[in-house]
Amino acid sequence: MTKDEMGKEIEALRAQLATLTAEREARAKEQAEAQSKDKNTNSATQGGEAAGPTVDEAGFAAPDDADLGKMFQELVETVDTELKQASPMTTLVVFALGVLVGRLLPR
Repeated sequence: MTKDEMGKEIEALRAQLATLTAEREARAKEQAEAQSKDKNTNSATQGGEAAGPTVDEAGFAAPDDADLGKMFQELVETVDTELKQASPMTTLVVFALGVLVGRLLPR
């Protein structure tokens, strides 16, 4: 792959990233507006009680600290299992590719 081809590919990826970022921001704005409408409706009908779990900008409910600990533990166990099941050659190739890509990226 030549530098020109890589430059074109990078520009295409940047354009995709800009598009996805704009879509995500628009979705987050819509969700925030919908939440504020729901919150106003809930507070009027329920006398100001809490509406439920908080939602972050991506639209996911914020997990509790206990949930985060459990999720992290599951992640560590999954990674451990995957590393034990992977062949050493595959692991070495993936590591080498990571090093190569890291060296090729501009600083």
